[in-house]
Formats: sequence, C-alpha cells, structure tokens
Amino acid sequence: MNWKVTVSLKLAHLIKPGWRANSLAALLIWLIKLIGPRKKVARENIEIAFPGITKENRDKLVAQSYESMIWTGIELLALHKDPSQFDEWVEHISGLEYMKEALEKGKGVIVVASHIANWEFANIWLGKQANTAAIVRESDNLFQRELIAELRSPGKVHLIDKKEPMTRALSYLKKNGVLGLMSDQHAGEEGIKVPFFGHETGTVIGPAVFAYLTGATILPFTFFRVAPFRTKIMLEPPIVWKKGPDRDRTIREITILVNKALEKQVLRSPGQWLWQHRRFREITGD
Repeated sequence: MNWKVTVSLKLAHLIKPGWRANSLAALLIWLIKLIGPRKKVARENIEIAFPGITKENRDKLVAQSYESMIWTGIELLALHKDPSQFDEWVEHISGLEYMKEALEKGKGVIVVASHIANWEFANIWLGKQANTAAIVRESDNLFQRELIAELRSPGKVHLIDKKEPMTRALSYLKKNGVLGLMSDQHAGEEGIKVPFFGHETGTVIGPAVFAYLTGATILPFTFFRVAPFRTKIMLEPPIVWKKGPDRDRTIREITILVNKALEKQVLRSPGQWLWQHRRFREITGD
C-alpha cells in the first residue's frame, strides 16, 4: 500500500463525529472557500441552470457545495475505522417498495444517481440490498486511486472500471442484480446531446443502453444530507419508457427521461450537488 494512503488512513481513524470532525470540517471548509477550486465553473453552471439567479443566491449555492464536498470526505474517513456506524447515520429511507417490485420482475435494476451529498454511501447501502455492481471511473493518480479504493472498501459492491468490457455489467442485470450508475456528469464524445436544465449537453447513455438491452427497471436513487453524519435515502418511481423499433431514438428518449429525474434530484437540494464539474461544456466552451 502507498505510504501516503497508510498515513491518510491512520489520520482518518482519529476522526469521530463530534468536536473532532467539526473542527476539521471548519478548517477545511475555510480553506476550500479561500482557494475556491473551480469556483468560476460552479458559478457558470449555476447561472446556466438558474437563469436570473441573484449573485447572493448563486454564491450561497457555491459555498454550500464546497461545504458538502468537505463533509463527504470527512464522513468517508470517519466511516473507514468503524463501518457499522453507517446504519446509525441513515435517518430515513423512502421508496424501498420500488426496489422490491423491480427485483420481483427478474430483469435486474439500473439505479441512476447524481453527485449529491455523500454519493459514495450508495456503494454501502446498495451492497446490503442485492448483488450489486457499479461502474466507476478510476483516478489516474495512484495515491488517489488507492485511497478511494480503501474508503470504498466497507461496501460490498463490485466496482467495474468504465474501461472494462460492459458485458460484465450486463451479467449483473441478467442475473437479476443491481447496476449503479452516476449519470449526471458530462459524457464527452461517448454520450449524446439531450436537454439538461433546458440546455442540450453531452449526457451518458449507459442507463438507456443497458435498459434497452435487458429490459431492466431504471430507478432514480439519491442520498441527501440532513446534517453531518445524518442522511436520508430516496428511491423514486421507476422511469417508464417503451421500446420502439428505432434503437437510437428509444435510447435518446430514455436518456431525456433520466436527465429529467436527475434535475429533480438536484432541485431538491441544489446546495449539495457538485456544481464544480464542467457539465455544460457546449455553452461554457471548456
């Protein structure tokens, strides 16, 4: 194991909910607001998503997003020493019936989520519900890659790098398993342009393709932070779509519906979304 990872985990094991976590959070939140990584990107994204928003409200959302990022990291570090704390941190779960009904159909479940609050908790919770895999993008930095892998270790989800053959992901659905996908970021050349907050922008087609090929149910899934170390889980009604004769058209229609579901998630708690990602590259020119 990388020595930096070893040191990081030893320090992480000193973090506990309470004054230690609060003190560390206060320091890191002050620091990240001072440095302001991708602040310009966050401001632009918010202005695109919410035309006419006041400067005060825009800057408030940027600040809240930074705070959420810091608490996500602290929660993961604190959880590594004692993963059993997770169940205590989950304050409320809604929509479990949708997951149950989907699994009863026997065609698998595609869970679509966004980078809201502590999205990494999804690996832990979903792993408790069913045989689950998630498609992830591994960091190019060795230290980051190893540290993230350690912090994700409490989960029982099989992680599939997006560079791996997607037949591995399909196999989980064919065995009536669950496949988790973070579907809110820009897809680059691999995606298609469909509306997101009213603007045509590159969007991942994974959920639509997997659903088209397998008939699996697509469920929107979100974590919201009620307070540090306190979260609620929301599973929403399945996305309803019809399989038409034109594959590309059907995939486009499904992707539009997925984006609408993700917009709804962001609107519930905009301050907890990762606004620092270059989501609207077609508009900003990034």
